[in-house]
Amino acid sequence: MQNEERVFETFLRQYREIFRVLINAAEQVTSQYSVSFEQYLLLKQIHEQRNITLSELADSTRTTRSAAARKLRALLLDGFVEQEAKLDDRRVKYLRLTPKGAAIENDIRQAFLQSAAAWEQIPTSLTAGDINEFFTQYQQNIAVWDRTRPKFQRPVLRTKRKALGDK
Repeated sequence: MQNEERVFETFLRQYREIFRVLINAAEQVTSQYSVSFEQYLLLKQIHEQRNITLSELADSTRTTRSAAARKLRALLLDGFVEQEAKLDDRRVKYLRLTPKGAAIENDIRQAFLQSAAAWEQIPTSLTAGDINEFFTQYQQNIAVWDRTRPKFQRPVLRTKRKALGDK
């Protein structure tokens, strides 16, 4: 039990530190262009996948449709993204970057590439291939863990369901 406790505490500490650094670095870049990092991810996906719908965008960015719609609303209002109705079904709207949105997406991408180049200056014996291999392996391990970990229900929901079933 002590070992599990130590692993858990180490995980929490590393998770907070790694993601704090990464999110702060990403937000520093994107905030110069008046978009959040999450909004940039939407711009990037729209750029890479032409004629994408909101549902497809939410799926590809692994977010809910309503969360994607909230982030997208600001991009539409700022003129970075435009919608076009599908010819045979006007309810379906395709998303595209405007020229302004394409320019912002490209500028942010270039800023991230410059930032990534600085990683190569960090003194380490690891090569870029080693680092990529580590992240790939780590992502695969997390995916296995996520599929096999016990799934917990929130106690409040379980209690409410039980109460509704008893009535």
